[in-house]
Amino acid sequence: MAVVHAAPAGFRQFRADFRFTGSLLSILRPVQRHRALCAGGVRLEVELPAVQAAVSLAVERALKACPLQAEGAEAGGEQGFVEDLAVAWQQLVERRHESSDEMLFLRHCRLLERVLERAARLADEWAGLDRERDRLVSAYSRHLPALAEALGQIRGLCCGIAAAGRCSPFKRTRLFFQCSSAEALLVAANQRYRDMAPPIEALVARTAAERLVHVVRAEFLRERVDYPVDDFYRLATEAIDTVFVWIERVGDELMGRA
Repeated sequence: MAVVHAAPAGFRQFRADFRFTGSLLSILRPVQRHRALCAGGVRLEVELPAVQAAVSLAVERALKACPLQAEGAEAGGEQGFVEDLAVAWQQLVERRHESSDEMLFLRHCRLLERVLERAARLADEWAGLDRERDRLVSAYSRHLPALAEALGQIRGLCCGIAAAGRCSPFKRTRLFFQCSSAEALLVAANQRYRDMAPPIEALVARTAAERLVHVVRAEFLRERVDYPVDDFYRLATEAIDTVFVWIERVGDELMGRA
């Protein structure tokens, strides 16, 4: 893997790649919300039009943020990726009522997985800046987005469970796995602060994420669930939003070193 030297042209390209990765993370957030709203049924459907519009706007901005295609790059490049993503999103929305709840949830997850994989490429392509910047890039484009998605899947699963008023053994297993995954990712994301005081954004996100997981373990890992779906949606969204604020803070730190 090539080491990136601190040449001005190199950092101009890094900034372009960074902006594009940020635009992908802006798509991630509303698509995650859309997944939860679909799972939550009639109590949450009123918010769908605004969230769908937010996804469309985020996709438009991502197209504008696409870096210029380098010589020898794969056909289509980042623009082709975003255009394919836009088609997949449009098909998901148009066929929403044709899918079972489980299939719709999985279609959201597959689309989000594509976004996460593409965002993580920033850490792979720009490894070798220096040790601290490598850690910042990984936190920004890989570890914290993965944490947001683990919490996002918890939100989507629990909104569906709350709407139905019950949790099947299969969903309890999935929830238990996602809670454990979120806890592990939260620990990993805080590892870089072992020798320094974490920023307030990290502390707030950790508290909110831990509270969310606690509520899920206490209220949802049982056969009968009596938790208002709109209350849970708000609680989970507030927690996930703190992770995105943390991502923005890491991005500011990263660009301050570029």
